[in-house]
Amino acid sequence: MDKSKINLAVIVPLFFIMLYLLPLGLRDLWSPDELRYAEIAREMVDSGNWIVPTFNDLRYFEKPVMGHWMNAISQVVFGENNFSVRAASAFSTLGAAFCLFLLVGRFANRKQAWVTVSVFLSLFLVSNLGTYSVLDGMLNLWLTAAFTAFFYAADSPTTSQRWRYYGLAGLFCACALLTKGFLALALPVIVVVPFMIWQRQLLDILRWGWWVMLVALIVTLPWALAIHAAEPDYWHYFFWVEHIQRFAAEDAQHTSPAWYYLPYLLLGTLPWLFLAPSAIKHLKGHWQSPLLRYALLWALIPFIFFSAAKGKLVTYILPCMAPLAIILAQGIMNAFENKAKGLKIGSVINCAFFSLISVAVIILFYMGRLPLEAEEFYRPWLLVVVCGSWAVLAYISIKAKSLEGKITSYMLMPLSLFLLAWAIIPNISIDSKMPGRFLEQVSPLVSDDAILIADYPSTMSALNWYFKRRDIYLTGNTGEVTYGLGYDDAKHKYVAPSLLDEFIQKQSVPVVILFREMDVPQSLPEPDKRIERGKFTLFYYDRAKR
Repeated sequence: MDKSKINLAVIVPLFFIMLYLLPLGLRDLWSPDELRYAEIAREMVDSGNWIVPTFNDLRYFEKPVMGHWMNAISQVVFGENNFSVRAASAFSTLGAAFCLFLLVGRFANRKQAWVTVSVFLSLFLVSNLGTYSVLDGMLNLWLTAAFTAFFYAADSPTTSQRWRYYGLAGLFCACALLTKGFLALALPVIVVVPFMIWQRQLLDILRWGWWVMLVALIVTLPWALAIHAAEPDYWHYFFWVEHIQRFAAEDAQHTSPAWYYLPYLLLGTLPWLFLAPSAIKHLKGHWQSPLLRYALLWALIPFIFFSAAKGKLVTYILPCMAPLAIILAQGIMNAFENKAKGLKIGSVINCAFFSLISVAVIILFYMGRLPLEAEEFYRPWLLVVVCGSWAVLAYISIKAKSLEGKITSYMLMPLSLFLLAWAIIPNISIDSKMPGRFLEQVSPLVSDDAILIADYPSTMSALNWYFKRRDIYLTGNTGEVTYGLGYDDAKHKYVAPSLLDEFIQKQSVPVVILFREMDVPQSLPEPDKRIERGKFTLFYYDRAKR
């Protein structure tokens, strides 16, 4: 690749469009996350209640409101479709990349800023969550903006600039708090305070901290008071259950050991993982840079913080990716300037690794070891195309003479995977985690007056979203809606499995039950129709026709 023909300022925006926007509507929504957040936003728009988040018209207090607002606005703009459900995550990732560009562009140089953005947007964890509807991408936007504003403020020579940038930091902290809670205030504090101590500027943060907190309070207070007026129990539940218990309780959700994030960190830094050893090696002697020190603390302290928590999810370490991009970008640039052999070695390993995966897929396919149906014969070959193109780009990066050529080759490696993911996902996964196809098949049975019952919140959200209903009954496991079902005006929406037979017998309209998670109760009468596909089972009763 010739340097004169490659301009990252052109390549990066095109890459964002191709990886983050074009594939958004191609695959069905994933259960439970995407369907849950799609439905909460849909109900917000449908009901006109932008204060209290609801899920199947049940109070849903697991998260604050900003992420739901962003998803709801996306549905207002783009309609109720797969693209709109994921668009807020994609544009939040773009916003975080823009913050990185401003940060590195000002405190390093413009070239390094483009390299940093290239690394960030193509990190595997970033690109996965940027094309998937969860609130972590939106949280990452506000945290990245807050960290950027704090660094601008710390470096500002005038009082007026500090008023401005510390005020912006407070604004972005408030947006982060409104997206996912008090964690948004903890992360900047545990990073910025050690950094200011390291820079011998502790008095500065003590002097301006009140202003940050005041702005955050002013921004947060209107909704905080509105939700308290509408639902007085909100803050008690949200603080004690969703924060204290999730972080420290022995029975916290998603409990995992302290080392849980390490393998996901390695996977999440693909494809740049292969260049990371050489990049880190060539940062020696550069750690006196305030920006690198800041990025190091920004990546390391939250990672330790999340590792110490009892409850863990892979998505939690997304805020560590932006500073890692800063560190990797500068290290790769230093290694390239020094013509380091480590970059070539890393690319050779990269090329060999994905070449071997391609060969392994072909061998497993011909041995019949892949969990595929006969109609899916083409999926392994698409996976070979993905791994093969990755290997080819790794080979091109070895031959690249310019830094831009090497960066572009690596940035493009995950592109084919995301463009073809909709066609690669096997039926076994579709029929387990993506109920859209199954519900389209059974939709003729679901009349407007039919009573719909789900066995779990994940199947409930599928019925909510695909049939645009907020009156789904729940049986079996109540999961994350247990709290909402506890209110007197919501208890009628739960039918115990042992009472399903009696409930069905009382109805004069069709009853449709969607099972996935629980065993079908033996006491259920024989349905008029029973339809199965993968892990989904639908029971249809129409007592009026009997």
